Amino acid sequence: MESHNARRAGFTLIELLVVIAIIAVLIALLLPAVQAARGAARRIQCVNNLKQLALATMNYESTNGVFPPGQMKMATKPPWGITLFVGLLPYVEQQPLYNAWNFSYGFDNLYGTTARSATLINALLCPADIIPTNPVQNGTTSNEWYGITSYGGNGGSQTHPFSAVTKDGVFTYTGPGSTAPGNTQVSIAAVVDGLSNTLFYGERSHFDPNYDSFATAGLTFFSQTMGMWGWWASSSGGYALSDVALSTYAPINYTIPFSYSNAPGAATSNPGFTNGYETPRINAFGSLHPGGANFAMVDGSVKFLKSSIAMNVFQALGTRAGGEVISADSY
Repeated sequence: MESHNARRAGFTLIELLVVIAIIAVLIALLLPAVQAARGAARRIQCVNNLKQLALATMNYESTNGVFPPGQMKMATKPPWGITLFVGLLPYVEQQPLYNAWNFSYGFDNLYGTTARSATLINALLCPADIIPTNPVQNGTTSNEWYGITSYGGNGGSQTHPFSAVTKDGVFTYTGPGSTAPGNTQVSIAAVVDGLSNTLFYGERSHFDPNYDSFATAGLTFFSQTMGMWGWWASSSGGYALSDVALSTYAPINYTIPFSYSNAPGAATSNPGFTNGYETPRINAFGSLHPGGANFAMVDGSVKFLKSSIAMNVFQALGTRAGGEVISADSY
């Protein structure tokens, strides 16, 4: 019979350390795989969002004969209007929000944290995008609130600032309150470069610590962080198109190459920073997916374009009627 005083078997300290080391190695091996799987899932969701936006816009075109405007300026005093994504609401499963929208007086849609413009819409958000605050308040004294989107329509060669808008993409500004009321919405027939060779939508990255360092430096001409750009229901002003449309003015994933603390002197004042660095940054498509960004083409397909794409090819994809010849193996 076994005695209660018999010596029990156990782990030695060395054996325990070996087990811990093995577990640590397994975790180290598994962690990159888990991160890669999560990254792939975020990218798939982003692709699905862009497909939904492309389909919604084609359905809008089928109903109205034209694509929605990037910005429909309804009045100049007070300035207010309707942006691209407001027009798409019924086509992205947001019919109740569209029905509640006040199209007679746009500012009625903006007030308070529960404002219609502050609504977060899943189809407009990439899970990989880092948006510090969403929705955001327009300044510190205003009671206007806006939801941020991770996507922008293709505005062509340049969409920011308002004075330099080229209007050669798919989405631009128009309306009775526009300084150029003759601008017309783009039809599918106007995309003569080919639906598969023209950008429809792309991603906007809100992560740029260097850009934000200028916004928080106390400069009199600059105070808005990157996380403040991209109001999907931007109501008025010269920057409404910049919130909902991007361009091929800058390379994919362009970011400010230095922080305020180590910036060259010319970049610490206006117009040095505004013209040389802020303008390409606000125009830029980009994402936190490694190596590039997702884009929907006008034919409804979604492609991942690398940050290293040749600029002449990228710019050719941005125009709807530029007449450029683009080889399928160039992007």
